[in-house]
Amino acid sequence: MKICSRCQELYPDHIVRCPRDAEELRRVHDPLLGRTIGGRYRLISRLGSGGMSSVYLSRHVMIDRLMAIKILRRDLARDPVQRDRFIREARAVNRINHPNIVEITDFGETDDGLVYLVMEYVPGDLLLAALADGPMDVERAFNIARQCATALARAHEMGVVHRDLKPENILLVPRREHPDFVKVLDFGIAKILDAPSLTGSQQIFGTPGYIAPEYIQSTNIDGRADLYSLGIILYELITGALPFDYEYPGDLLVKHVTDPPIPPRERNPDVAPVVEELLLRCLEKDPNDRFRDAFHFLEELDRVWELVGTPASWGGLDEKSDGGDGWGPQFEQDGSVARQTLLDMEAVPPVPASPADSAPDPDLTPQLAGERAAVLDVPDPLPAAGAASLGATAPGDGPGLNLAPPESPRRGPRVTIAYTRPPIPASPAVVDATIPEELRGPTPAEGVPTVRDSSRDGLLGVRRWRERYSAIRACLDEVETEIPSPPRVMQAMAVVVRGLDSLEPELDEVEVMQGRLEELDGQARDFRSTLGRAIDSLAARLSSCRGGFEELVVRRNQLRSLREGMRQKVRRGEGKEGPADAVLWELAAIEEKVVAEAARCDDLEARLGELRTELEGRSAGVERGAASTVQELDHRIGGLEDQAHALREPLATVERYLENVWPDDGASSPEAS
Repeated sequence: MKICSRCQELYPDHIVRCPRDAEELRRVHDPLLGRTIGGRYRLISRLGSGGMSSVYLSRHVMIDRLMAIKILRRDLARDPVQRDRFIREARAVNRINHPNIVEITDFGETDDGLVYLVMEYVPGDLLLAALADGPMDVERAFNIARQCATALARAHEMGVVHRDLKPENILLVPRREHPDFVKVLDFGIAKILDAPSLTGSQQIFGTPGYIAPEYIQSTNIDGRADLYSLGIILYELITGALPFDYEYPGDLLVKHVTDPPIPPRERNPDVAPVVEELLLRCLEKDPNDRFRDAFHFLEELDRVWELVGTPASWGGLDEKSDGGDGWGPQFEQDGSVARQTLLDMEAVPPVPASPADSAPDPDLTPQLAGERAAVLDVPDPLPAAGAASLGATAPGDGPGLNLAPPESPRRGPRVTIAYTRPPIPASPAVVDATIPEELRGPTPAEGVPTVRDSSRDGLLGVRRWRERYSAIRACLDEVETEIPSPPRVMQAMAVVVRGLDSLEPELDEVEVMQGRLEELDGQARDFRSTLGRAIDSLAARLSSCRGGFEELVVRRNQLRSLREGMRQKVRRGEGKEGPADAVLWELAAIEEKVVAEAARCDDLEARLGELRTELEGRSAGVERGAASTVQELDHRIGGLEDQAHALREPLATVERYLENVWPDDGASSPEAS
């Protein structure tokens, strides 16, 4: 099997150059390349692999869109526990729908046991590459950290902990007016809170340089573990080094538990004291000594920035983090909890949202050549791709076919034929990438590609047969001006016409079903975004409320201790009743505030729970509708492809006839057309 490094199309071994762009093909050996997963996602390039999975660049063959597919290792997919956790967490991340998190759009399992999830493909540079340039200025580092924190805040509110946050899992995507737009990658080992554990209790997840102490100590894990990892990343961005010196990874793991971090100002004397205080609080060994949640971290990050930033830059982080999405008309949903929540909100400033998840700016979107992949377990450079960077060239695109055959004794005088129709497209489904070389049957005759049912090309592959027929029909019409076509050729073309006529009505229905899927996906994205932002706002208020409650409790406990001390002095005759009574009055007032604040927290928690329940219910409904549509769609596509494959031999018969009666310089050979 060979691949074109420019358009990423796959071809049989006997093809030398790409028929689309004349690029010399290179050999590939991955048995999954060329395969179409779920009837829709054709694997065209391997992006990288890690301990649990491999990631492939794929093309959605119905809508011609590039996607990234993560495929669980086969041995793990055979383990019901690992397979269930992979699918369960894919479903959970799919419902987060935050602009700073790489979106999971689909997931499933193939008939032969491949477990996969489908993600948006986002070209950009890993934060790891930016770290190679040395320490960043505080403004840039805070901007990156702030976007990561908003993504984590949404994930934590949806009950998902990342568990492996590190520079390799943070992508910087260039966008207009925002060169450091963040996408958080790889929730592949995420943990769902309040769900039964499906992993061994002795298994440690994470990366040694960024792992929180509670992972090593096997204590309860929550979102504060991600904040520890984010604190280390921010420490590294500002100082250019990790907070611990070590000789080997095992030593580093121990130091997370036993050693205090090296103060940032020892690494970089230019670090402001308030920035150092922020970083060290993130790196507290006890989670209770860190920020209570990601919203608290965001609040403190903004407060510190106002202290260290220049007056002209105050609020700049908010502007960079806010994609312009406020509380707009999209929240006015009659009958929904989201609408009631927003109408009942007190007059408090909303939490700045992350940048809107718009399409990449074409002026700033880099080509694939030399880029890092968007979704990686282990960084790996992409092959050059050219036209495949953000959308494939449509089948049949290219220069017009210009045939100038030499004189032939069978044809009489030399005739020059020129027309501007596109060249004959290469036959769809010409590659069998799912069967290992040693298990394949006899090699077919040169120039006659094989077709196996396991090699699927989906909707666009079926559509290409009409283009192929039209190009061959045009060539045949030119030849028939001098030589009548023999009966076998006319019969073959008649068979193709009947086949295409029977294919196309059902193909139209399949396209309608695909449109239905796209509509469901759009609806899900809209309500997840709407409810997600409502959840963010309520969760930020709840975080602030909890902070106020904790301060009141601390003050109440202080007053209780003070009053008890005063009463003991009165009993010993060392004090008077007046001051003790004054403390008692203040204590009573604080007790009343504690009760009121607790009730307010409970109310916000209940409303937040209603939003989560609404989001879960609506997401489950969309998933059920999509699942039934996908099942029927896959069945129909399989039937369409089987019918389309029957067209191969009649068209090949006509092609061989054309090559025999119209010899030329190779322009119409399979390699050139």
